[in-house]
Amino acid sequence: MLKIVTTILCVYMLVRCVLPLRCKRPLKMLLALLVLLVGFRLHIFSLLYATFNPELPRWVLVSTGVPHVLFFLLALLSLLRDGVCLIWWLARRLRPGLPALPGSNRQMAALLLVALVMTVMAVPAALRVPDVRTQEIVLPGLPPALDGLRVAQLTDLHISRNFPAEWTRAVVDRTNALRPDIILLTGDLMDGSPALRCEDFAPMADLRAPLGVFACPGNHEYYSDLPAWRPVLRAHGITLLENEAVVLPVRGSHLTVAGVTDNVAGRFGLPGPDPHRALEGTPRPRILMAHKPELFHETAPEIDLQLSGHTHGGLALLLDQGVALFNGGFVRGWYARLYVGPGSGLWGGFPLRLGVPSEILLLVLRAPR
Repeated sequence: MLKIVTTILCVYMLVRCVLPLRCKRPLKMLLALLVLLVGFRLHIFSLLYATFNPELPRWVLVSTGVPHVLFFLLALLSLLRDGVCLIWWLARRLRPGLPALPGSNRQMAALLLVALVMTVMAVPAALRVPDVRTQEIVLPGLPPALDGLRVAQLTDLHISRNFPAEWTRAVVDRTNALRPDIILLTGDLMDGSPALRCEDFAPMADLRAPLGVFACPGNHEYYSDLPAWRPVLRAHGITLLENEAVVLPVRGSHLTVAGVTDNVAGRFGLPGPDPHRALEGTPRPRILMAHKPELFHETAPEIDLQLSGHTHGGLALLLDQGVALFNGGFVRGWYARLYVGPGSGLWGGFPLRLGVPSEILLLVLRAPR
């Protein structure tokens, strides 16, 4: 899918943005080459390093990511421009007195300026340490003894070259400062094998919560060799729940916390998500960790709260509804008893956030009154 989309965007940018420019042929050829190099950045990485997100210095990944984001935003703005031009052309057919739009060179200059401003905003927003978002939620059936329980969610950390040890330490410190009763990690914690990520992941061992730190795997755990990560997570004090649950005694009552695997597990010969197996025989209230939110369509009758991630919040306000189409209609925020986190980090191959900030979520559970 990524290759198809990239190829379409590159061809579109060449045909609609480079060829119409009124400039000399050598300059057009240079611009065409730049479009191909920037647009196919991830595929060039894949050819050279057999991965879209190689183990290169952070400054290399960021400096090549900036023009890649610029290319993508410019392509989106160009598509929007073409839509406006089509409407304007139809309007002029009906009312010939309407003025013509500016020429292609002036249009491209304006679009490029807007795309540059958006890129300057989007890349730092993607790479920053997330702020805290605090939310109270009333859960029907929550025992009074659990009223005020503090649940911290971290999702899509993607600890990697783009999000190294210093960033991880800052996230851990901010999370611990919230004094959560329990910490839930809803997948895509890292990119890379334990040998590559040992130093960057090390601060995660300092996460602290009286009831424990629990995680479910996301798709990137499987890409990063999940079997090798299992003992590492245990050593860091993180309990990985793979189609299983724990019943925690809390203030004279109890809370069930469950986690399921990801649907890419089958590619690696591992069990796919089975929420019924995870929840079987467990008492309510139940909190389920599922990396991908679309599982909520299946789990809703059996749970009191589901925490998910994966979508990165849609990355940008221009893109979020398209992202929702591929994730069961969910993209970020609250959907009844489902919360889809926009992510604490981001996959390093595409450093873009516009109007969709990263976050550390603190949920305060409330019993009905």
